[in-house]
Amino acid sequence: MRRRPEWSMFPEEEHRARTERARALLERHQLDAMVLFSPTNWRYYGGFTDAAQMHNGVWRSCLIVCRERDPVALVHAGFEACIVTMSHLEDVRVWADQDSPISHGRPNSFYPLFFRTLEELGLSRGRLGFETGSEIDTYLPFDELAMIRERLSSARIVSADAAIWAQRSIKTPWEQGVIREGARLACECTRAAFEAIRPGANELDVHRAYWGKAAELGMIEAPYRGTWTCFTSNRDEPTGLHRWITGPLDRAIRHGDQGVSDGGPSYKGYQFDFQRTFHVGEPPEKMLRYHRIATEAHLETISMVKPGVRMRDLFAGSLEALRKRGYYHPHVISFIGHQEGLSHHEPPWVMASEDAVVQAGMVMAIEIGAFDPDFEVLGSMPEDLLLVTDDGTEMLTSSLPHELWIAG
Repeated sequence: MRRRPEWSMFPEEEHRARTERARALLERHQLDAMVLFSPTNWRYYGGFTDAAQMHNGVWRSCLIVCRERDPVALVHAGFEACIVTMSHLEDVRVWADQDSPISHGRPNSFYPLFFRTLEELGLSRGRLGFETGSEIDTYLPFDELAMIRERLSSARIVSADAAIWAQRSIKTPWEQGVIREGARLACECTRAAFEAIRPGANELDVHRAYWGKAAELGMIEAPYRGTWTCFTSNRDEPTGLHRWITGPLDRAIRHGDQGVSDGGPSYKGYQFDFQRTFHVGEPPEKMLRYHRIATEAHLETISMVKPGVRMRDLFAGSLEALRKRGYYHPHVISFIGHQEGLSHHEPPWVMASEDAVVQAGMVMAIEIGAFDPDFEVLGSMPEDLLLVTDDGTEMLTSSLPHELWIAG
């Protein structure tokens, strides 16, 4: 038994609880093991990750989460220090790609170690789950997966995604505490950015204010997972109000600009996605009207969120909430919400076709927009993060008001 890590990503009790929950889900989904190549899943199940984002064959590594025993990590020597200092994993098998001071007679390639380990664990003929879905950054190339299938011809290789999301979508009490604090801090970052918005300021200045506050609050970490975007647009420019989801430009903010703050930084690996809208200078009545419609429909939709409600019914309810306020247009995107966690967007999505139900412990982002079809003004799409409780929700982004932010 190796010594405890000095700077663990989460407590040992959390690690044990996640392992036991994973075993139960492997049993339910009839999997003997999950073979995980995603650094995000390494973080969740193993308490380590690829902080330098070296996602390629030279550093090939994986985590095997087993139904009958504790997880096994197969890692390149470059990740060994990360595991020693941060992870509670006991069974760690290291390879080194050439003779060097860190090789110590270890295997010099990944796949011989990989196949030998599966044989030793009795998994070479088992039912193995691999990451396959679009929501998981697996980093396992198609050709390597094909090679694994060929070499493990006696095994049955299936998707592990249903088991993974059944666990990751329900946040543990420890996760809830981290996300609650991170959301509070992320709202402070947005406020700092909004206070920097004024005519003549550069968009880059606004981003410096945001990330300066994030650094001050300890929200810049490795790997860098921030997703914040803040963009301004003016109807008199060539693109008009069509600008959307772009990075900061070397552009001076003008009177009459309208814009959106979306996404956020990360905190202890967890990401935050919420939106607020701003206007530079006194907004026209039409802008205020669309903002009011969006905000009221948004808050009405949030009031519908509770355990047992289907995602598709929330989607339908949001359209009805807009219609009651005289807005009869469809949503500009195919969803009005999603789950949130170690990834910016997680399933299940709140869409018209989604039958999954809301469950206590989920962290959901709900976003309802009302935009001007004539593009004379932008309109608004407020978005909030919610923790689903046993009988409703806790709004995690309540410290940032819903009123249209008037800058300058």
